[in-house]
Amino acid sequence: MPLKAPEAVLRAALLADATVSSLVGTRIYPLISTPETPLPFVLWRRTAARREPTLSGPMGVPILTVEYSVYALTYEAARTIADAMRAVLDGYGGTVDNTIVRQTSLDDESDELANLAGGPMPDTYVVRQSYEILWQET
Repeated sequence: MPLKAPEAVLRAALLADATVSSLVGTRIYPLISTPETPLPFVLWRRTAARREPTLSGPMGVPILTVEYSVYALTYEAARTIADAMRAVLDGYGGTVDNTIVRQTSLDDESDELANLAGGPMPDTYVVRQSYEILWQET
């Protein structure tokens, strides 16, 4: 049985968006990229999962928190990608491969610098966005 993952639904929505795909192509990955991955790219990670209990057990509609990190050579590029992602994801709901995302909402956003892989590269600009995802778990 394939793993049902709302993150896959959101990745598909981002890749289907012409603006986002023109900026990052298909470089949207879970957790880590390779050192050879060209900038810009996006990483995501699940940071929390809450399942509300009922008297008969979990109600089957968990709320996930997923953080997206946009890496780019300039602050303007990172912001442009993050803004395009927000336009797609904030308020998004949809279904891919029988995985139903009911509602996605932007919860938090921050900016920072990172030195990728500790190498000699100049610092990379990072915009982090945290989304809450309400999805149907069956």
